[in-house]
Amino acid sequence: MVIPGIGGSVLEPTRPDGRTARAWDASPKGIAGLLVRPGRLSLDEEPELRPVGLITSKRLLPGWTVVHGYEGLIQGVSASFPGARIDFGHPERPDPHADVLLFPYDFRRSIAEAADRLAAQIHLRLAGLSAAERRGRVVVVGHSMGGLVARYWLGVLGGWRECRALITLGTPHRGAPKALDWLVNGVRVGGVPLPRTSGVIRGWPSVAELLPRYPMILDTSGPAGPPRDVPDTAERDGGRRILYPHQLPVDWLRPQARRAFDLHRQIETAWAEIPRSGTEMRSRFSWSHPTLTAGHWDGTRLRVTRDQPDWLAPDGWEDDLGDGTVPAASAVPIEDSDRDTSGMRTRERHGPLAAADWVGPLIGGYLRRDGLARLRGGDERPVSLGLELAEAYLPDAPIPVRATVLGQSGEAASQAPSDPLWAVARPDGAPDAEPVVVPLEWDARTQDFRGELPATAPGLHTVTVTAQDVPGGGDLSVGETLAVIDGAEA
Repeated sequence: MVIPGIGGSVLEPTRPDGRTARAWDASPKGIAGLLVRPGRLSLDEEPELRPVGLITSKRLLPGWTVVHGYEGLIQGVSASFPGARIDFGHPERPDPHADVLLFPYDFRRSIAEAADRLAAQIHLRLAGLSAAERRGRVVVVGHSMGGLVARYWLGVLGGWRECRALITLGTPHRGAPKALDWLVNGVRVGGVPLPRTSGVIRGWPSVAELLPRYPMILDTSGPAGPPRDVPDTAERDGGRRILYPHQLPVDWLRPQARRAFDLHRQIETAWAEIPRSGTEMRSRFSWSHPTLTAGHWDGTRLRVTRDQPDWLAPDGWEDDLGDGTVPAASAVPIEDSDRDTSGMRTRERHGPLAAADWVGPLIGGYLRRDGLARLRGGDERPVSLGLELAEAYLPDAPIPVRATVLGQSGEAASQAPSDPLWAVARPDGAPDAEPVVVPLEWDARTQDFRGELPATAPGLHTVTVTAQDVPGGGDLSVGETLAVIDGAEA
């Protein structure tokens, strides 16, 4: 089973005349249509959208990150499992004999609803098998929010009996502060707010379920006592009050944030009851890319920053940043809090995690029932190239690029590469276009490399940063796709 993240499923409205049109498929036309008429993904205007497949190309979901397609993951699984039959998840074209099943779902709705559909699909596929034959029959790989869908099925719905292993890639097991920024501050492109799109996304239960389930907001709004209408159950650290998202005094947010918190507690409780001989949990996360991590509340305004403050970063995790979307520590399941994380770390940013070249062999090892020792991975923190790059810009805005070479200790490499780093931008879908190449110069004060790509035409552009002869790392490369959006939402 392959379960995508938020924005990773193709959605279609159902029409009485049988005609279909894409509400979301991550195409340029779909993105433009969403910005012009965001109601096409509103639960109020379009309550029933049916999932018909997984997206297959890199496109933008407003407010989140560039959504990478899942064809790379499927190709990797196919290469590790030759001859595998793939069911691509269209409800009208099921393959009951498929070895690999893609599971699209309506990513606007609750994780619990998607898990119910997942349970029904697996029950249908395993119908006719005895309990002994069903046991350990399923291997699941979940990217981002897809891992939470799988966790709910495995724990709360008892799917662990049929599941041999769950592999999560950049899953926000403990939530993502980026979701809090979406909900409270709204969706923005290049600093320009998109109020209608923000209103639609605030109506999705799934976004609230991505909120951090730990205290991550420093409250500086008043004296040491609890602020008005906020229960005095916040964590305290040296006299400072640290709030959970559901304790933030924002009236419209608190009920849905509390429901989301309770859902995560359900998952935690259910997993604690799974026998140790049940499903093997294998999580992978990236560590070297600046990621929204901490919140600061002054009584009227919430700032969500990339800081790693002492009141939030756990001991030993100060050097772990994240994948640009999900903080590193948040991508570790609750029950693995005391587990050695050796082999869990990887270099990719959030979107490319699903297509990393090690994913296919990792899954294939379970399918072949190989020994598990080789699946643990390599060094604690491999020398890595961290990239800070926003997901969307306006046409008249230059594009700042910041890259950091990080060593095995997690700190900036003590010796910078002998040559400058280079950032290369290429427009997607135009292989003959001349790439834009700019150097990233070393900044001794900040211990990183900085540069600026010039303002560019609307469309999707892939930016790749390369470094040569990095001490202890050799030649390194990291890339991401960004969107330049023509104008702001009306």
